[in-house]
Amino acid sequence: MTKKEIYEKANNVIGIEGMSGNERLFTSGLMDLFDASKKKDKYTARIILEALKFDELSIGRMVGYSTDSLKYPNPWDFPNENSNGQVDEKKGTLEYTNLVEIGMGAPIGGICKLSSIELDNVLIDKWCGGPAIWTRNGLKVAIPIWEKNFFHGTFQKIVIVDLKKHTLTKYKKKFRVLDLRSFSGDFIVGFDSPVHKMKKLEFNYLTEPVEKVRGIK
Repeated sequence: MTKKEIYEKANNVIGIEGMSGNERLFTSGLMDLFDASKKKDKYTARIILEALKFDELSIGRMVGYSTDSLKYPNPWDFPNENSNGQVDEKKGTLEYTNLVEIGMGAPIGGICKLSSIELDNVLIDKWCGGPAIWTRNGLKVAIPIWEKNFFHGTFQKIVIVDLKKHTLTKYKKKFRVLDLRSFSGDFIVGFDSPVHKMKKLEFNYLTEPVEKVRGIK
């Protein structure tokens, strides 16, 4: 069954928001396909649950936490370029180079630089992860960076770049693997450790402790 056909079946379900998970699968006629896909085709299983409007944590618990079941882009697979979607003088673009796995089967990281009409290939960090997430107006971007020390091993922190103020702010809090999904208002929303013991992330960048702020030019 194609992705389009799955969504057509899901969209024909009336009152889906008030149904339990099993009711959604049964009423849509997708129960058998989901059961068959759960073990052999996690991508299709994820598509079914997304079409039936399951939340991300429920999808992870039902399909299992594996890189095969993650939505693109994700920490294991994201594009080398990430634009803010703006044009002309408002355009900003992140460019990743030398992206490699930080360990065997682990997420990837590499050099990340930012360019805009006022900034030319500004180095964000030599060990950045992804995907980075922009605000809707394209003036701020949140970027996961990798760090490593003797006591904590390898971990991530959040960096926010402000194109208007020309600042880069690094926050103190440590994470295992960041999978950022949205940056709106005061909050960065996503998941920490999307494969092993996934936790929902709601990061208020106005109240979280800051490690350092530096100007960029």
